[in-house]
Amino acid sequence: MINQDEVFVITEDDILKPGDHKGRPGAQRGAPIALAKPARAEKARDIEATVTDSKPVVARAKRSAGHPAAAGSLSLFVWGLGQLYNGDTRLATLFMIGEALVASFHYLVFKTWAYVKSYAHLFFISEWELMLYVSSIDLCLIFFMIYNVAQAYRRGEERAGRFEGIHQPAVSGVASLIVPGWGQMLNGQLGKASFFLFVFLLQIYLWVLFVHSPFYAVVADLDPQGLFQRKIRLAGMGILNLTALSWMLSVYDAFIVARYTRRLTA
Repeated sequence: MINQDEVFVITEDDILKPGDHKGRPGAQRGAPIALAKPARAEKARDIEATVTDSKPVVARAKRSAGHPAAAGSLSLFVWGLGQLYNGDTRLATLFMIGEALVASFHYLVFKTWAYVKSYAHLFFISEWELMLYVSSIDLCLIFFMIYNVAQAYRRGEERAGRFEGIHQPAVSGVASLIVPGWGQMLNGQLGKASFFLFVFLLQIYLWVLFVHSPFYAVVADLDPQGLFQRKIRLAGMGILNLTALSWMLSVYDAFIVARYTRRLTA
């Protein structure tokens, strides 16, 4: 009768033929089957599978990174929107709050200019001096807006790598036709885009200052004979001509550069 406590060990001698066993030098009867090679092979397969699986993860991470041109374009129209696109939530919130405060400030000043002027006279501040103070604030805001666009663009490059442009001449040309400097940003030329954008914003600001502000009325009060007013009109015409010239130059530059870079990459 078989004892249930007995343990049977199957060795390679029970599996291999006698001829195979005899042909092995140094083989001992009852030696267990070696499992080192299969274990190493299985470990190598696991490592290879791990490396293979990690490649799509890296590709997906790079695809999810922010696009520099998209980030800069979003911040060009809404402050902080490009920062939000890049994942900088706190900075985006600060920019958006800042834009809301700036818009509210200008709206209140425009609607309550008569009251602001009357209160300024109490502190011996003339309307001309008050106009200079508000104008200096607006000039600082122009630089702040350009910084907002540049920061979103640079942050996008830190995440996605250096941007070489979209290489689409028609798209870049139309973009600069809408906003001078936008096409240069789509071409990957942030410095040139900042220059054209600054010139455009400065000229728009001067146009608003001449047409939609009490600037001309203040000058008329200071110059009853109208000598200085003629110079202001000439300056306004020069600004309009400069605006048109820089606008056309921005469109031409954006189109030519995009076409040239596309030929280089083709």
